Amino acid sequence: MYTDYAVNCRANVSVELVDKCISGMKRGKAAGLDGLAIEHILYSHPVLVVHLSALFNILLAYGVVPDAFGHGVIIPLIKNADGDKTKSDNYCGITLSPVLSKLFESVLIDLFGSHLCSDRLQFGFKSQSSCSHAIFTLRTVIDHIFLKLLIALIILP
Repeated sequence: MYTDYAVNCRANVSVELVDKCISGMKRGKAAGLDGLAIEHILYSHPVLVVHLSALFNILLAYGVVPDAFGHGVIIPLIKNADGDKTKSDNYCGITLSPVLSKLFESVLIDLFGSHLCSDRLQFGFKSQSSCSHAIFTLRTVIDHIFLKLLIALIILP
């Protein structure tokens, strides 16, 4: 674990970077608990981008984020409109997060994304991967073990 981050971090969150990240965010998404959507920031006065740049630099310098960045509301989203709406399996939960925390995450990924990696066994929330890959791997392992067990049972008697 890296504990000396605040002292050694020399990253600078420029106004241009914040503006680029704002422009890259998806529009038309629901607002978080703060009631703000990306459109509020996108169509605000340009000085807001300067203030956000200063705020993000302070967060990086001190190595902290506001508690509100971690707050969200989980809402159920129906998977199949024609399916049984009384079954919980027909729903998935999505979290509505504050737009400023999403923007800060976008800035962090732009700054440090090339230094981030994940385990080869990580399937979800990873580019060019999904949980279906994990399910396939699990089934393949189970089939392999089952086949070996079946062969052992045939050979042993």
